[in-house]
Amino acid sequence: MIKTDIVIVGSGPAGIFTALELVRNGSDKNIIIVEKGMPVEKRRCPKAKTKKCMNCKPYCHITTGFSGAGAFSDGKLSLSSEVGGDLPTLVGDDEVSETINYADKIYLEFGADTKIEGIGNELEVKEIRKRAIKAGLKLVDCPIRHLGTEKAQKLYYDIEKYLEEKGVGLMFGYECTNIILDGDTCRGVYIENGTSQEEIRAERTIIATGR
Repeated sequence: MIKTDIVIVGSGPAGIFTALELVRNGSDKNIIIVEKGMPVEKRRCPKAKTKKCMNCKPYCHITTGFSGAGAFSDGKLSLSSEVGGDLPTLVGDDEVSETINYADKIYLEFGADTKIEGIGNELEVKEIRKRAIKAGLKLVDCPIRHLGTEKAQKLYYDIEKYLEEKGVGLMFGYECTNIILDGDTCRGVYIENGTSQEEIRAERTIIATGR
């Protein structure tokens, strides 16, 4: 049995930003991140050579591993609360905007391009908005920070190493199979890697498995 203060299930952006928030605020808690995939530097997709999806088992390296699908996307970060889901209706536009700005600053600190796409060209945007209204559509002005695939992988690799240097435990190759409940209280998680099973007991359990 492994004992820790905080266990985070999932190392996509939600998981790693939760760990970053704790570390950067000076938390002295022991933190473990559980990820069923590989570290970002060991993630490989055979499609580059085979030119077709090989349906890799037990998981897809594009979607699974440190930083989730972000490391293999072209890294477009939408900096508007008007796109991306229903969160503004749940917690309010102001809180969502503050969180987006906070996350964006961290991306910049780890090497994101300072250029923002999707702003300016007011006359062209005005014309497109008119056409959208006529078609019964709403044009959302959304500033975008474009990382690019290679820069995204380097950025997430630097975040991975930063967390390791700050003492965050990264358990790769382990899948969370269940949570440990004591009545209505979560006491940790059960994990396995195909050959062995582990039990992690924690004061706090954070499920950050993404969308």
